[in-house]
Amino acid sequence: MLIQDSFRKRKEGDILTVNPYDLCLKEVFSNKQHFADLFSSVYFKKDLLLDPDKLSLYDKETHHDLGFRKENDLLMFYDNMFFLHLEFQRKKDPYMPVRILNYKYAGIHQQIKTNTKLHLLYPVYSLTLYMGESKWGHRKTLYECIHKNDWNKDEIPDYEMKMFDINSDPIDFMCLYLQKFFRIIQYVYQKKWENLYTDSLLENVEEDIFYHANVFVNLNQEFIQKHTKEGVISMCKALEEYAQECITKSKTEIALNMLSEGLQHDFISRMTGLSLDDVLKLSTH
Repeated sequence: MLIQDSFRKRKEGDILTVNPYDLCLKEVFSNKQHFADLFSSVYFKKDLLLDPDKLSLYDKETHHDLGFRKENDLLMFYDNMFFLHLEFQRKKDPYMPVRILNYKYAGIHQQIKTNTKLHLLYPVYSLTLYMGESKWGHRKTLYECIHKNDWNKDEIPDYEMKMFDINSDPIDFMCLYLQKFFRIIQYVYQKKWENLYTDSLLENVEEDIFYHANVFVNLNQEFIQKHTKEGVISMCKALEEYAQECITKSKTEIALNMLSEGLQHDFISRMTGLSLDDVLKLSTH
């Protein structure tokens, strides 16, 4: 069974409201050490190192109802000082800065409706964790979303959302779990196969880290079991084979395209590096 299937079947019933990617990320970052490291490293650039023991998972029954509507959001309250909002994103959204602003202001505004007699409101720090397969390359500021012909910049200040882009941002975390988790996914997305089996951190990877990363890199269960021993994935050999599998797949796709153009079999064999027999087999499909 693919690990994605196990996430889909985690809840009983016909409808699963959280997709496997968000469910995976919620499992990873419900761990307070992981959550603290992500915000310390990406949002605060290590100028503020959050103490995981001072984090508490947001719960409407025990905290103020901040009006966060989406189940995919992960919200923590830090040391009775501020809220930290983590937004998971797989698809590119041109209005993402507006959405994040809406969450932030809804969270702040909702506090004035509580009966807690707050003198000052808790700020909400938001971070978008973008896990799409291609670089974000999209709007990150409020002003990029607004028609500027008659815009008075004194009316509303600009806003730039904080984002971690798995495709291009440096993986500079204190936590080894996050180092390994993000590196596997980033190398696969960037097609840097050699890094997968030359990176010393990935020589051996704990099974739970690889299972979470595998939601995004899509290796089958048989492949994983083949290279698992005592709860650890032997990454060097496993990912070397995976890289070769991906390279072969790419050659096959190229050969199929060339066949569709009516090119000669021997020419396709020379150009792709596939054997003539392999090309002939593809031509009969």
